[in-house]
This record gives sequence, structure tokens and C-alpha cells, in this order.
Amino acid sequence: MFVEGNDDERFFQKIKSVLEKSCDCVHPPWKYRQKTKKRIRNFLDSVRSMNGSYFFLADINRSPCVTAKKSALRRNYGERLDRDNVVVVVKEIEGWYLAGLDDNSCKDLGIRPLASTDDVTKEHFNSMIPSKFDSRIDFMIEVLKRFSVKTAEQKNKSFAHFMKKISVT
Repeated sequence: MFVEGNDDERFFQKIKSVLEKSCDCVHPPWKYRQKTKKRIRNFLDSVRSMNGSYFFLADINRSPCVTAKKSALRRNYGERLDRDNVVVVVKEIEGWYLAGLDDNSCKDLGIRPLASTDDVTKEHFNSMIPSKFDSRIDFMIEVLKRFSVKTAEQKNKSFAHFMKKISVT
């Protein structure tokens, strides 16, 4: 699993047991955001040479659509990045975090429940953090303690797409 950064890594460590039910071998996430393009390309080449399977996770950010984001990533990393292995998070990973909270969990945390988290950005997420939490990371950890995959599949389309995608792999 190629992930952008620490928040993504934390999220995937939480759902690792779910991933292991669907995938033959789940390696720790590899954070690519701080790596050079050359290093990322080399690692992709290495995975491909071993016929390894992988997913390359990226937030949609300012791209107009998922297809445009995948095309941009392919321009950066070439054909070594298989379009079918790219998972685009809409909008950002913070939406996936919040998607896993049911109404009771939201109440416990002191936040307003969201019917959909498809449009959640980092800024929106940060604005929701109650003052009782010492840091953003503390809040994220508490969210993950209450995280439900089934609830997340209902509240976030890109998470549901990812879960469907791994069940086929």
C-alpha cells in the first residue's frame, strides 16, 4: 500500500485486519509523499518485478475528477503505475476517518454527525475537532477507536469503492 503520509498510514494500520481478510499479503504502508519521484518509480518497478500487488492511494485534492487525478499520477510515475491499482480518496483521507463514525460515536466525541463525508477536507476536519482534544492526532486516534468499516462504506463513496476493489483482489 502506497500512502501519502502519516494520517493515511495511521488509518490503514487501523483497518489492516479487514484488509488481511481480502488480500493475500498486507505489508506496512509505504509513505511516498516525502520521497523523490525517482525513488517512487524505483519502488514501483521493484514491486512490479516481483509480480507483487499494491494499491497507490492519493487524495483527489484540486483535480476536477478521479480520472484526471489518475492521469496526473501516471504522468508523474509512468506506465509502471497501473491505473487499476490507483485509489483516489475523495476529497481527503480525513473524510474516510469521519465516515466510520455512527451517530452515537459522533455524540461520544462531541461532533455533529455527517450523513456523507465525500466532501470533507483537512480544513473541514480540523474545524470539527472539539477543544477537549489536546491535538489533531489525539482526535484521529479516538475516531479510529470507534471506526466501523460498514458505516464508512455507507457514508463515503470512495471508501466504498476501495473496499469493493480489495474484495476482488
